[in-house]
Amino acid sequence: HSASSTTEICDKTGYCYPKVFVATNEFKEVLEGQEIPIGLHIKIDFETGKKYAKILDHNDPRSSEVVLIDEDGSVRQDSTEHPIKSETDESNENNSKVIFHYKDSVNVINNTLPNIPSKHISHSDHVLFDNCISQLTQSSLPLKEVISALDGLEDLVHELDFGIKLARGYGLVSVVALLDHDSSEIRKKAALVIGTAMQNNPMAQNEALKMNLIPQFLKYLSEEQDTKVQSRLLYALSSVVRGSRQAIQEVNNYQGLSRLATLYQNLENNELRAKCALFITDFIDPNMVKAEQPIEIYEQGQEQQQFSSDTLSSLFLNVMSFWCKLFQTTLSDNPAKSTEIDFDTREKILRGISMIKNHYPSQCPAQSNFENWLSEQVELVKNEDYLEDYIRLLHQVKIQYGLN
Repeated sequence: HSASSTTEICDKTGYCYPKVFVATNEFKEVLEGQEIPIGLHIKIDFETGKKYAKILDHNDPRSSEVVLIDEDGSVRQDSTEHPIKSETDESNENNSKVIFHYKDSVNVINNTLPNIPSKHISHSDHVLFDNCISQLTQSSLPLKEVISALDGLEDLVHELDFGIKLARGYGLVSVVALLDHDSSEIRKKAALVIGTAMQNNPMAQNEALKMNLIPQFLKYLSEEQDTKVQSRLLYALSSVVRGSRQAIQEVNNYQGLSRLATLYQNLENNELRAKCALFITDFIDPNMVKAEQPIEIYEQGQEQQQFSSDTLSSLFLNVMSFWCKLFQTTLSDNPAKSTEIDFDTREKILRGISMIKNHYPSQCPAQSNFENWLSEQVELVKNEDYLEDYIRLLHQVKIQYGLN
């Protein structure tokens, strides 16, 4: 949405509405981007994600559903006017709408979670975030409500500050716990929330490393049977590792690349193969790691040494040789199966080969069928103008192998 003035918000259709929500005695939907004044009932429908607000009415019989928030951000129960329903109340379990009342200008429900400084994030988004976390901490929550809470979080943690808030509070602990859930849909969505929160978010990544999440993700990846969940877990792992030397060290400590290679060998799923190739490409790309980040490798006796990027690269010589062969085999070893690999996967695997060849040239010789495959690919797509980037990549790899 683009604002037509400081007091209005206009959507793409040209419809404009007040930037500050105007409350009445009846619930009205809070439109996207609107700021909610303090002192209102806020109702969130977890089935649709929509928010509604109205003027606070103490005589409203539904005031028993109101959660009071004190000035310090803590939740309290007013037994005379606003009792909070028990979590075990059957009517409450089946009710997807929860109402909040701000007693004063407060950012968060639970003061154990960090305050968020960004002024562009609305009060209602804070409320939605905190209620989603609160939902996930409840035992025996209906499956539909768990999924709804995860969907709400996934939408919010795209924001850098909410990603940090998830990582620093008990929210990340709650979401990680769902990776053991019986439902594959919940495991998939939980991994997606984690990956989204960590993506390009160094502060959130650091919190994840403190929780020792990398070995947990590697364990879940090796044990998971659902390919969709595996794909999301790999996305989460990649988001934690990408750009972090400390995370790269952790992957090495737990033989992560070797364990991932074992998983890759058993796969015939294009999406997972593509994500593995992207993971390897980012993992060894020096541009993904800031030069000033220190890398610490711990030796026996808890001695600590500082290693350069060259030393870091030397740690993965053997496993990169294996990955190079694995990628080439995927593309060229079986022509019949090679045609089943979709274009996006094929391109990502080829970029993985190019990256390994660039940084580990002696560990990445051409396999017997790979040179023929390259020549066949160049001939196959040479007249396809829309594949310009792929054609350029093919020629780049041929040059790397001295075939041009």
